[in-house]
Amino acid sequence: MINPSSRARTHTYQFSGRTTQTPDEVLDAFAARRLPGIVVDERGPNHLVLRPQRHVRYGGDVAVVAGILIVFAVLILTAVTPVFIALLPLAVVPAIPPLLDHRPDIAMSAVEEERGGTRVTVHGQASPELAAVLDAYLGSLPRYVPVENEGAGANATQAQSPRPPATGF
Repeated sequence: MINPSSRARTHTYQFSGRTTQTPDEVLDAFAARRLPGIVVDERGPNHLVLRPQRHVRYGGDVAVVAGILIVFAVLILTAVTPVFIALLPLAVVPAIPPLLDHRPDIAMSAVEEERGGTRVTVHGQASPELAAVLDAYLGSLPRYVPVENEGAGANATQAQSPRPPATGF
């Protein structure tokens, strides 16, 4: 079970590999898994985004708006007296909470390659529990092993076969 209180203990998670499954099979199979505390935030034809179930209302967008409001307030107060310009660095304060937020947000991508197989890429912040689930799932995917040039291999075996003896008559 993924513990919501452990969200402060996240680390960067990265994975890239090739599988024989199609992109839809890879993404649908992982999206169908029940992850307590984690939900599918966005699903596209080649990607899947996971986020914590509880949505945080204070994010980067709110921090930017608050910073802009502080800048305007300080500039208006500066019209009264120039001493208030010293308060301008306070506009950075709303950005601190989003910078310290380490929620387990993961993006998974599956793209079919021209050479065959599907390239699976996972990147983001993962809690130890989510990393274990990802490791188990990604480890269970059948690995794609590229086949050597079949045409070149057939020609090589013909070149090595012995020739019939030449007759000198």
